[in-house]
Amino acid sequence: MKQHHKDADKEMSAYNDMTSDQGFILDPQTMADAEAPVMVMDKNGTPLFANKNARSFAEGIRDGLFPEINKLVLRAITTPGGVVELLTFEVQRGTATLELTALPMADDRVLLLPRDVSMDRNLRDALIDSRQRYRDIVEVSSAFAWETDDTGNFIFVSPRGALGYKADELVGRSPLDFLLDTADQDSEIVFRSQKAVRDVPIWLRRANGNAACLAVSSTPVYTRDGRWTGTRGLAHDITEQRRRESEVATARNRDRLMTYIVRTMRDEIDPTLVLKGAADASARALACAGCAIFRRNEETDRIEVVACHGPEDLDPIAKQALNQLGNTDEVFEAEIENYRVLAQRCHYHQQVNGAVIFIFNADHPAPNEGERAIMSEVSDQIGIAIEQAAQHDRIVTLSRTDGLTGLLNRRAFFDELGRRHARLVHDDMPAALMYVDMDNFKLVNDVHGHQTGDQAILALARILLDNTRPIDLVARLGGDEFVVWLDGADMATASQRARILLDKSATLSSFSGSKDRPLGISVGIAVRDAGSKEPLEQLVLRADQTMYQVKKHGKGSFGIAAPPGSNGPARIEDQETPL
Repeated sequence: MKQHHKDADKEMSAYNDMTSDQGFILDPQTMADAEAPVMVMDKNGTPLFANKNARSFAEGIRDGLFPEINKLVLRAITTPGGVVELLTFEVQRGTATLELTALPMADDRVLLLPRDVSMDRNLRDALIDSRQRYRDIVEVSSAFAWETDDTGNFIFVSPRGALGYKADELVGRSPLDFLLDTADQDSEIVFRSQKAVRDVPIWLRRANGNAACLAVSSTPVYTRDGRWTGTRGLAHDITEQRRRESEVATARNRDRLMTYIVRTMRDEIDPTLVLKGAADASARALACAGCAIFRRNEETDRIEVVACHGPEDLDPIAKQALNQLGNTDEVFEAEIENYRVLAQRCHYHQQVNGAVIFIFNADHPAPNEGERAIMSEVSDQIGIAIEQAAQHDRIVTLSRTDGLTGLLNRRAFFDELGRRHARLVHDDMPAALMYVDMDNFKLVNDVHGHQTGDQAILALARILLDNTRPIDLVARLGGDEFVVWLDGADMATASQRARILLDKSATLSSFSGSKDRPLGISVGIAVRDAGSKEPLEQLVLRADQTMYQVKKHGKGSFGIAAPPGSNGPARIEDQETPL
């Protein structure tokens, strides 16, 4: 390779010697000193001369790296004015573009002036690509590009148009013509901005009349001398995004309100107060004037109000709405006496167990979709709460009643007796406590079995209930022991009631295990006089001891305990009519 380059140098040196004798127009020294690359080629494309700036290019030609040069030289020899051509070559760092000027000389030689235009070509291509890229982006983008003049009217809109309008339908018109809210000052600022703004939400009207929310970004346009001539920018349609954001916000608000309502209900320990908390929380969460909750009474199968939030004058409104709800499937909505009312049924396991009535003031706007969803969810939660309250009532009833007779059990009786006694002390009223025990009951079980014994117990429970008042207390203490509390009864009243019970108990003889040992009752009575300071425990003890004294006396009768503080025996009253 070194020998090859030495041969080229000899040829160029010989060419220099020859040209100096023949007097070419371009002096060899001038070409050698030129700043730009200069080469002289023979007709075969072999470099005869190359100045210092063309030396490496000449070496590459001699090495056969640029075969295109041969064709260029031949064309230049046959073209009087020479040839100018752009050629792109592969180089180590990519590609290089040269502008080659080939001028014919004497003796079939060619003057070759190469100029590297790679940077210029790249810049021009980049500019072309950038402009094409901008046009492509504008065409395919969901946004539309626009420009306004100093009057605020559109002078350019993307060819695709916008808002359902064609581009030429927008050009020449003001953006303000399409505003939903003509008082929106931000819109005018965006489209006539003299400073850059970004993503300002603007509500405009589409060609079909529907609303569209656009996020508009703009930048001002100035002349070279700093004069503002208009504004240009991009607008993105974010209507669907805003709709989704609104739905998410509504859902979050609904979740927040429901969390508040449900938490209020769950924080209440007493199930009987859960519904009151639900009515209060629902009214506050939904800005109701009132909220009423109705529950189905399992015994009467009627719907009864159990909780109400709001002034008392709303109670008739709630009851009217409840009546109207009875004529509809699930929801009733109407205006009643200047109130906007929405009533919904409550369910548990597809069974209607109540209703909730939402009452709004007349000036309250109609509930939106989110509020209706909350009310529906509230009714579902209240349906669950109603069932929980019903379960609680059932458990309380089971815990307070005797499983066989349905009467109060021992614990429930004495709980209630404590309250009754405290009230009597406060009101200074008399009362009587009667202990009732069945005579010869064990023989019934021994002879006829426990099923007959149970029937006898049920028969006595019915006798006690039928011959006492609703305000009186009747309980089964266990086995064949019963107790009766007579509110407001003095000694005469208690004695008369005991005689009635003894008389009615004659029917129990049909369950007797033996004729000479008939089934009957013994009654022990302790009377509390008005104004008495006797403790309840002492009153109970007197009644219990009196009943056992009657048993020892011979059964089938009643006894009245001696007054408190007296050590005398009970007075036994034999039944006039033998059992």
